[in-house]
Amino acid sequence: MGDPACLEPAVDPANRIGFLLDWEITMKCNLDCSYCRRGTYGGHDNSTRHPPLEQCLDTIGFMFAYVDLYMRQKPKGIRYVMLNVYGGESLHHPHIIPILEQVHQVYQQQYRDSWHLTVTTTTNAIVSEKKMQKIIPLIDEFTVSYHSENSADQKQLFKSNILKIKDSGKRLKCVILMYAQSQLFKDSQSMTAWCDENNVKYLPKQLDDLDTHFNYIPEQVVWFDKLYKSRSYNVDRHLDLPMDQNSTNLTDIGRACCGGRSFCLDQNYKSRNFYVQNKFPDWYCSVNEFFLYIKQVNGEIFTNKDCKMNFDGQVGPIGNLADTESLLQSTQQQLATDQRPVIQCKKTKCLCGLCAPKAKYLDTFNRLMEKYRV
Repeated sequence: MGDPACLEPAVDPANRIGFLLDWEITMKCNLDCSYCRRGTYGGHDNSTRHPPLEQCLDTIGFMFAYVDLYMRQKPKGIRYVMLNVYGGESLHHPHIIPILEQVHQVYQQQYRDSWHLTVTTTTNAIVSEKKMQKIIPLIDEFTVSYHSENSADQKQLFKSNILKIKDSGKRLKCVILMYAQSQLFKDSQSMTAWCDENNVKYLPKQLDDLDTHFNYIPEQVVWFDKLYKSRSYNVDRHLDLPMDQNSTNLTDIGRACCGGRSFCLDQNYKSRNFYVQNKFPDWYCSVNEFFLYIKQVNGEIFTNKDCKMNFDGQVGPIGNLADTESLLQSTQQQLATDQRPVIQCKKTKCLCGLCAPKAKYLDTFNRLMEKYRV
């Protein structure tokens, strides 16, 4: 695939780049999937309590004030904010409905004329049909995740809720987790066929782990290779996927965007890559200008949920919900200068945050970012 010097999302009116507010509203989950790490910094932790309602409502005010600082620095054409309410399992929070109602109220009262908000949720959709009917009007876009490990009854409830969301006219995407175990992989493939039959947009997702238990055998690698090539445009290069070993950790080689975006390499806007190499150590990255991650359970605030890079070249939070005023003040001061702080990545792999424009050299990065700033 070669060694590009910069990467940015391809221009796509149907999947424009915006600012993603990732709000991890609870760590509790009603599932316990094998691929999902447990613990405070895993994907779920059922030993924790749901954060209290009042704390969640306070967070809404901070999040919108923070993102508003960045929106003022962007061209009007990209003043789009996506609030992703997730967990654990976001819809499992006992106060999810009043929380979502408050989200809309604060936005309408203070920010509706400044930038566009899309409220999304990432959910396993395993909730009662009655509860789902109350939630649907409060969500603009659903990302539902299909898990082959679920029981037959859970899978049926999942499909029923998907169809209710689809019939409501709300935007919907099904992320199908592609487990490496043979029978589970086949079940996930069957789900792609179900989505095709029911005209549901879907994204088969390789599991980014961490553990050889999730490595893919050669036949599965070939399946991914065909998928990624079919979703790229005007790209002649061959993906360098190893076929001479029993199993492969695809994350070591590359990955697709979580949101299904395509990429342009080296500012070649005539070609779009659905799958790119995953090697960006020491690259300069704009992840802070397109992401914010809030961990409600302990109050930590990060630039991004996966990389968690801060402005000191370290992996760590940039603030805490216990003192949001300090973070708002420091961010406002930083954005008011010509020399904005730039994150230089120290991670070996890029997961969420892959779509943030990034470059190997600082001067290239600064030129690349001109179109994203005013």
